[in-house]
Amino acid sequence: MLPQTIKSYVSIPDYDQASANFDETQIGKMMADPVMKPFTDDLKEQIKQKLIAGGVKLGITLDDLKDVYAGEICFSNDQPNGAKSDGVVVTVDVTGKKAQVNALLAKISKNQKANGAKESKITIAGVAATKFDLPPNPEKPGPNEAYYAISQDLLIATDSQLTLTYILEAIAAAKADNLASLEAFQAVLARAAKGRGPETYDFEWFVEPFGYAEVIRSQQGGRKKRGTDMLQLLRNQGFDAVKGLGGYVNFIVNNNTDQLEMVHSSFVYAPQDPQAENDERFRLGARVLSFPNDANFQPYNFVPEDIATFLNFRWNVQDAFKFSETIVNEYADDEIFDELIESLEKDPAGPKVDVVNQIVQHLDDKVCMLVDVKTPITPQSEQRLVGVHLLHADPVKAAITQIMQQDPNAEKHEVGDEEIWEIHEEEEEIPTLVISGPGFPDAFAANNQFTQGNNKPAIPNAAVAVVDDWVFFSNNKELIKKVILTKQAGAGAKLLSQAADYQRMDKALEVLGSGKDSFRHFARTDQAAQVTYELMQQGKMPESESALGKIINELWSMGQDDEAAATREQEIDASKLPPFAQVEGYLGPTGSYARTEDDGWYVSGAMLKK
Repeated sequence: MLPQTIKSYVSIPDYDQASANFDETQIGKMMADPVMKPFTDDLKEQIKQKLIAGGVKLGITLDDLKDVYAGEICFSNDQPNGAKSDGVVVTVDVTGKKAQVNALLAKISKNQKANGAKESKITIAGVAATKFDLPPNPEKPGPNEAYYAISQDLLIATDSQLTLTYILEAIAAAKADNLASLEAFQAVLARAAKGRGPETYDFEWFVEPFGYAEVIRSQQGGRKKRGTDMLQLLRNQGFDAVKGLGGYVNFIVNNNTDQLEMVHSSFVYAPQDPQAENDERFRLGARVLSFPNDANFQPYNFVPEDIATFLNFRWNVQDAFKFSETIVNEYADDEIFDELIESLEKDPAGPKVDVVNQIVQHLDDKVCMLVDVKTPITPQSEQRLVGVHLLHADPVKAAITQIMQQDPNAEKHEVGDEEIWEIHEEEEEIPTLVISGPGFPDAFAANNQFTQGNNKPAIPNAAVAVVDDWVFFSNNKELIKKVILTKQAGAGAKLLSQAADYQRMDKALEVLGSGKDSFRHFARTDQAAQVTYELMQQGKMPESESALGKIINELWSMGQDDEAAATREQEIDASKLPPFAQVEGYLGPTGSYARTEDDGWYVSGAMLKK
């Protein structure tokens, strides 16, 4: 029934069962804990207001639907009028719930009128419908409407007459040009279902990434952050080869060894780009998306036992460097890539290093990322390290030493026979670049939040080291030191691979089908969440440099311009949060794996009880 203009879709086939299953998970029990109730109640209201500000104007919440649903509940976002439009659609099976539906519609009518809306009765595709003309939105010129209709026991609520017309016509007579007929939709859910395991599921989802990004942008009034339009850049560089992603989630899956929670089976559909040349899978910058599969994913002998997060993956780094040229040039709006590389070698004032031949050609495809948490909690508590395996370490170490020796801000630290180079950042060099992303590497994120006010926190220093056949980059030299000391401990080292929770997760991933993969991810949710949790309690959430914190800050600053986002006050009142020690027992380890396939990437994972 849904049109192909739908860009995101979530379906809950049995809300009662899904809700009961969620309540049995650690997260569900944490949310139900009386110590969390004051905060969760307040947060729900704030999220509701955020959704309203983002364009959700139907006046319906999940709580409203609890009395009216008899089967599937579906939430969708669409583009009813092209790339610069946005819409929301809610459909609910209300079989046998006539009285409750009438009560809900009466409540909606009362609330909409209280907000200044004008109600009218109309007929669409032969079906009676209610229309509300809402007060104009100064940030979004054009119609501001909401529609409600019931056809064949299906309640439909949407803000687009075009979308409502399509759905009502599709109910009366099946249409061929529907969401379910899209190649990406079919491919994503078919592959995800194959790996799902249980026949039933708690919810199904699908996103067309570029279309959904446009929907979000439109919901924000079409405003874009200053600088390069990254969405257009990604399209130009061929990343629109990713046609869709989605899958299934089961809140509880029992097996013979462990109870798995939040089990997901997902697929990212990225078929051969017809514009790609020379037998390549993708074109231009998108060719960096090359992640070969490997059977060996045991943590390395330098990964400490107590680390918060460990991501281990395979990436054709040499090709990625080469194919990043067109991305860099478009971002700079100039042909600067080759000039930069040449200047590093030939500029009299430069380090005189041949980056390609002295560094890049010696990089292997084994890459890893570690996250450690330093207490007491501050905005800089999350320490991150990226390691790249080296085919030949000596030329890389010599090149890095040569670069560092000529950098007046570089300081050498010795750890036994190993050297760490720390680069001291000067205040005027903000914004700094910090590695971002708890899962798949998502390049770099600029952090310019700390330039406001007089009490600026200490700026973290970057660090680099070549240790045996690895090169490490970190936002804090102490994490590199920790890795070195772990490696130097030899047989006496306490390694992640020996940790009981890691071994449990490794077995759980085997149950879910891991084997020859391109990504493996392990996280201790309690450690990973502690930074964000305690920063919220301190009222410093907007200053967070953690990966999770950045995601939350982006969500809560949606629709704001750069200056407003950088200086915003914390909107979440965390004064009602209990001490972290009272909730950390609910936060068990999580893990996932990804496998590169001919037409995309299959991803699966789960959470375990602590």
